[in-house]
Amino acid sequence: MSHKSEKACDLISELYWAMRKAFEKELDELGITFLEFKALMHLKSSETQGDLLREMGVSKSTASKVVSSLERKGIVKRERKGRAYTVELTDKGFKVLKAIEKAGMELEEKMFAQMTGKEKSAFLSLLKNAIGGLEGGK
Repeated sequence: MSHKSEKACDLISELYWAMRKAFEKELDELGITFLEFKALMHLKSSETQGDLLREMGVSKSTASKVVSSLERKGIVKRERKGRAYTVELTDKGFKVLKAIEKAGMELEEKMFAQMTGKEKSAFLSLLKNAIGGLEGGK
């Protein structure tokens, strides 16, 4: 495959969009949007709709729309507790999450299929170093 550029930023962007396109295809087959996927990932550490919007960095109305959509699909249940709404996965939600995790693992396997174990380790190490460089050595 020929690439339009040899610049790191361009190649990383190309990798991101190739991965996102492939992953969104898998999500579509599960009936989940990318934003709903993000919400499901954050639900692991969020107990309320307010926690979820802070974790996702979205507006209150966006968080509400996403949770409502997931609720209509039977993936989460929302319950009012005082002034807040608790949000938790249903049994269907746990199954969907497992399917998403499986799709992610398969995508990663596909991405590394042409690399040796040593190349994969080096690639991951270099990515971590690049991220650390951008974050100021955190």
